[in-house]
Amino acid sequence: MKSARERQSVKFGILLPTREVVMSRLRDPATTIYPLAERAEALGFCSLWVGDSITAKPRLEAVTTLAAVAARTHRVRLGTAVLLAALRHPILLAHSIANLDWLSGGRVILGIGYGRPKDPAQQHEFEALGLSIERRIKMSEEMVHVMRRLWREENVSHKGSFTSFHNVTLDPKPVQPGGVPIWLASNDVEPGLKRVARMGDGWLNNITSPLVYRECLDRIRQYAADAGRDPRAIEPAAYLTVAAGAEEKIREGKAFLEEYYKKPYESVARAMVCFLGSWQEVLDRIEAYREAGARTMIIRFAARDQIAHLEACAESLASRGLFPSN
Repeated sequence: MKSARERQSVKFGILLPTREVVMSRLRDPATTIYPLAERAEALGFCSLWVGDSITAKPRLEAVTTLAAVAARTHRVRLGTAVLLAALRHPILLAHSIANLDWLSGGRVILGIGYGRPKDPAQQHEFEALGLSIERRIKMSEEMVHVMRRLWREENVSHKGSFTSFHNVTLDPKPVQPGGVPIWLASNDVEPGLKRVARMGDGWLNNITSPLVYRECLDRIRQYAADAGRDPRAIEPAAYLTVAAGAEEKIREGKAFLEEYYKKPYESVARAMVCFLGSWQEVLDRIEAYREAGARTMIIRFAARDQIAHLEACAESLASRGLFPSN
């Protein structure tokens, strides 16, 4: 039997609904985003996250949204889950993220993902910016290298496959020593797991099986050790979509996801982690990922009333000793 302290070693974060507020045509999205962020911090959640897209899936812009949320909060970490870094120039992105870290007092996590090349809207998004979606992963790898140098060094020069520049110094640097931690996304894809092991400060994913999650985490740790890195330095996270409670909440969650993705719920659930059921059923599944090694869990609510779901989530987690009681 694990102690309450051991069970609370998992850190829970909340995804802010930056796409939902645009889809719902709210005149003032801040009436949803700010109260949710402030209440999540007050309840004891450890982090707040935002997704990213420019044209493919219209939503509030990630970095400026986190800057606004940073001004309304004091303790929570602020992260992207995930940012399509390849859509930005590395110097500009490094500067924006460093400024966000400085303004927030060192609370930023930069989660980087890569998108889906077979998605026509995402293909168009890259093309509209004059970029090749087929080269997005190599571009992102180079960006990680460039940004870390810009955060740590002065007078940086770089000649790469995608970006070249000479004698660039960024100020301010991030508050966090060594720069902002970069978490990389990968599901059960061998090159992606090796990339996390080689370059990532954390691992983001939505792997649909706790057993597969555990297998992937073991491989990441072995690859990291083989590369001379400390495997314990890579934070294992999981991205979860939750709709819990009475039957009407579950029906609402399914409808929410079908509208969001424009496909049947069953197709959505095959592609990502969806916990729909009673809170006890959801907690059982969360515990399975905790046992598999997840240490940061990012929860997205498939719900219209985000704050009500947030309150119920905090109460339910506390009932299992997974969350501090208020």
